[in-house]
Amino acid sequence: MESLAKRLADAMNRAGLNQPGLARAASTPDQPVTQQTVHNLVSGQTTHSKHLPALADALGVSLEWLTRGDLKAAGAQAAVTGGEAQFHLARGAQSRLRVLGMAECGPDGWSLLNGDVIDTVPTPSALQGAPGAYAVYAVGTSMEPRYYEGELIFIHPGKPVTAGSFVLVQIRPEHEGDTPKAVVKRLIKRTPSKTVLEQFNPAKKFDIRNDDIVSIHRVVGSGES
Repeated sequence: MESLAKRLADAMNRAGLNQPGLARAASTPDQPVTQQTVHNLVSGQTTHSKHLPALADALGVSLEWLTRGDLKAAGAQAAVTGGEAQFHLARGAQSRLRVLGMAECGPDGWSLLNGDVIDTVPTPSALQGAPGAYAVYAVGTSMEPRYYEGELIFIHPGKPVTAGSFVLVQIRPEHEGDTPKAVVKRLIKRTPSKTVLEQFNPAKKFDIRNDDIVSIHRVVGSGES
């Protein structure tokens, strides 16, 4: 049977979260989760933590599956495709989607995705069953008239990212441990070395080195909460 460490790593990969990102997503003001806690679990150094329920919720999986690999107890039906078990995703069964906080940083709409849950909204149909799905409020005016400041933007981490799609890109911070920068832009193209993005207001294109990208997730819609 797969270990907790393997299940946790697989769920993180599905959700498009690295260790710092998962720690932030699972944290609350009363119960912060450290990157070291996630590291200890992923590396197999421990199989016990009071934060396991929060980690499971942040990943959109059941606690029963994460801790024991128990699909039956989780109320899920396993279907094996290509040797990989498809399991019930708790987030898809929830009626509320978490909205993660962003803070403006600069005139071009550069922001910080701080990972704090600042709101919850009804889960739209496009994100039902999507692992790690989340939303953010648009910050600044750099993407108007596509996305207006304060508009709710829905993110699907598992959906393929293609040229022409709108994306949320997390960018590696200058100093280890700092919060990654995040931007919502239109993807122009990706090469082996760089990603080219576009914003609308003011209109311009710019490059980001792929080595500086923590994650790139697809925007699947927007709307008021």
